Amino acid sequence: MSMTSVNSKIFKAYDIRGIYPEEINEGAAYQIGRAFALYLKKFESPMPEKIIVGQDARLSSQALSNSFKRGVTDEGVHVLDIGLVPVDVVYFASGSMKFPAAMVTASHNPKDWNGFKLIKSNVEFFNVLDLEIIIKNLPPKIPDVIKGEIKNENIKELYIKHVLSFIDIQNIRPMRIAIDTGNGAVGPILKSILQKLPIEYIAMNFNPDGDFPNHEPDPSKEKNNIDLINEINGGHYHFGCAFDGDGDRIIFIDEEGKPINPSIIGAIIAKSFLKPRHYGKVVYSLDVSKIVPDVVNAYGGEPIRERVGHTYIKKRLKEVDGILGIENSGHYYFKNNFYVDSGIICFLIMIYILSGQKKSLQAISGEFSKYFSISDINFSTKGGSASGGKVENAEALIKKIAQNFEGYQIDWLDGLTITTSDFWFTIRSSNTEPLLRLNIEAKDEIILERVKKDLITLIKKDI
Repeated sequence: MSMTSVNSKIFKAYDIRGIYPEEINEGAAYQIGRAFALYLKKFESPMPEKIIVGQDARLSSQALSNSFKRGVTDEGVHVLDIGLVPVDVVYFASGSMKFPAAMVTASHNPKDWNGFKLIKSNVEFFNVLDLEIIIKNLPPKIPDVIKGEIKNENIKELYIKHVLSFIDIQNIRPMRIAIDTGNGAVGPILKSILQKLPIEYIAMNFNPDGDFPNHEPDPSKEKNNIDLINEINGGHYHFGCAFDGDGDRIIFIDEEGKPINPSIIGAIIAKSFLKPRHYGKVVYSLDVSKIVPDVVNAYGGEPIRERVGHTYIKKRLKEVDGILGIENSGHYYFKNNFYVDSGIICFLIMIYILSGQKKSLQAISGEFSKYFSISDINFSTKGGSASGGKVENAEALIKKIAQNFEGYQIDWLDGLTITTSDFWFTIRSSNTEPLLRLNIEAKDEIILERVKKDLITLIKKDI
């Protein structure tokens, strides 16, 4: 097997991801498995005897998982295969068993994508670019080692017990909820969790199907929530929610079928966590609404701004021993969940918060709707298929935009962020897709629309 067969473009900022089979395939998965085992032998002491492996529902996931496991065992390391599960089950397994782990997934990306999320023992993330270096230096022939073994393990009940520990089941009131798991990995285990709660629900797309026949597994795109919104509008529900392909992302829809900004959900949870204790650090991505630091400050917490991306948020949350992490894409991170994200835990916490109040989700979220925002106006960096058009040189364009805002507050934590007294915006390159993302927030709708129009005109002028 040629050591040059692994496409370098699949190694992203915080995971491995590419189009199957053109960019990532069984040969690449095998080499990634070998490289991960060698990386752990070099950097973990003592060397873990097992690597936990899980996978999502994508059509290519089983084949990639098999090849990855073969690469691991060929290097003499055992595999604990936990099968088709949401990614937070893999995180839980790693955190509770203290073994490194791998999840075969491309999260919310379209069905022809796939990849790997890799973690060291105790849910510790690392720079996957290190694996690319190891792969380039892999010997073509594996040394004579005793091959590792593959053992299947079912940790479903332990995981369910863990996530239910975040709420008091006795205080959950009966609700009616519409839930769309998008034919991803969440449906089966969420069904088992819901059986333990006084919840009536409509199960939409609960059966895992890697062809994603109903819509893409990305609930952050409104087009993928049309069926869910129609269901809510046609029935009587307390709220609705949608999960992405591997279950680390969740989007909420209120009882009138209106999507709720993920930043507002984060602010609601932050208030719930901080109000009884009046302390705690909350880490939030720089594209999150200003309502989050406003709420954290109001309830005695410490808001900490960080780059967009799950490894950055998780790492910072753990470093500062924070209680909550928030991303505007619908990721929520919890200290008692090994500092990592979980759509299912967020779902349970929101049920618990609603159970303790007599207000609807729309009424509660309305209390936090202080600002007006537009999230993720996308400009493609190849092919020109995104809503904003094609950007040939994203970095040069961002620097050019900054020149138009001299005298305002500028920072370069992740792309460009401009802050004024009336509005703020951030423009940055996506870590997971070939896109340039623009987020804008303002004091009122008139300012928001004006800034949006001006920025799109400014960007398209240089496209």
